[in-house]
Amino acid sequence: MIYKITPYKSVNNFNFGETPSSVKKKNGAPYKSIKDNIQDIITEERAGCELVYEERRLSYITLNKNVTPMIGNIQLFSGNAVAELKALDQDFLEGDQYIIFRNLGVCIGGLMKKKIPEGKIVNVFSKDKIEFFEFVVKDDL
Repeated sequence: MIYKITPYKSVNNFNFGETPSSVKKKNGAPYKSIKDNIQDIITEERAGCELVYEERRLSYITLNKNVTPMIGNIQLFSGNAVAELKALDQDFLEGDQYIIFRNLGVCIGGLMKKKIPEGKIVNVFSKDKIEFFEFVVKDDL
């Protein structure tokens, strides 16, 4: 499945800031939904991805290695994706396992020096999650 990323706006038909009910209305029910009442986080499992809602608004999306995430014509799991993304967005932070592209709103894991248990993942996030994903990369340094 191809997932088209529009930085800080959407992944396919999933728009940041939407509620779970709005996403369900447009895309049907998720395979599984997990609610963390203490942190007020809902995680929905869907085809090749997880949607994470914080305070009942879509905050970020994790795409797994079984899908094809794309920004423009760049397939994010291809061998030359990191170099292509660096040319597109020079505002990045690179760790051993993860790299964040601040202008594109993506954090990619598994394509750097060290592998990750998931193999490869792409986290696509809303603007208010930049610091969170910067922390993920900095913690990796």
